Amino acid sequence: MKLMTCLYLFLAIVLGIFGCVPVSSTKMPVQIETSVSSPTPTITLTPLDTLEPAQVTETLQPLIKEPMNCAVPCFWGIIPGKTHLDEARIFFSRLGFTPFDGTDRNSPSSGMYFYTISYDSGSGYLSLYASENLVEDIVVTPDIPKPKEGSPREWTAYSPETLIKQYGSPSRVEFAIDWGPSITINMIMYFDVSDLIVNYSGYNMTPKTFCPLTAPFDFVRLWMGHNRPHTPSFETISLEKATSLTMDQFAQLMKADPKKACFNLKEDAFP
Repeated sequence: MKLMTCLYLFLAIVLGIFGCVPVSSTKMPVQIETSVSSPTPTITLTPLDTLEPAQVTETLQPLIKEPMNCAVPCFWGIIPGKTHLDEARIFFSRLGFTPFDGTDRNSPSSGMYFYTISYDSGSGYLSLYASENLVEDIVVTPDIPKPKEGSPREWTAYSPETLIKQYGSPSRVEFAIDWGPSITINMIMYFDVSDLIVNYSGYNMTPKTFCPLTAPFDFVRLWMGHNRPHTPSFETISLEKATSLTMDQFAQLMKADPKKACFNLKEDAFP
């Protein structure tokens, strides 16, 4: 009982410190400079002992279930522009994560330092991009179990309806279709005020009767922050041109009955 009390106290302190393409499902495309060291810390923190496996599991379960449970875009309490990288290092080190880090030459901010961990059975990835020891951008590639067509999803924390309810109507929504051997559909939502972008991608899908709330997406990636490295670069079509919906109609539809939240993508609108 004393051990659990200490664990909860630790989490409260850590979270308090933190503050309130076609796309590939692999790691972020980066180039590493192994000789480059991390930025000089601006604060001094004392490392803590690594938690036991049972404690790690108990700590991660609520974080994975509600990873973005905060007023502004964040992940596990890490907020771009507020959280120091050293704070995140201590938190993940205590959970036993081994980072993959270095300098990302492909970042819009040349020489930006990144820190990546794999989590959620090793299939989910979290990358923190930092400058002067301050986390400026977060890129999350969660592990999303793929349901059968029409079945409820298990990754509602990242779903369109959850993000729209939490951060308001998107600034814009864009679509891309790859007509290759198997049709791939990408739906990208931009929340400009919140510095948030999310890309949903699914293979073997059909543009007719497209239902984002029940579609069996294969891949989801979220970008938080001002720079947002490695955002989708493929050709896209706006919501208004790709469908018969306005942005307000789309937002309302995404908050309606998931089985009825469907629309047609105009195939002739895509190259």
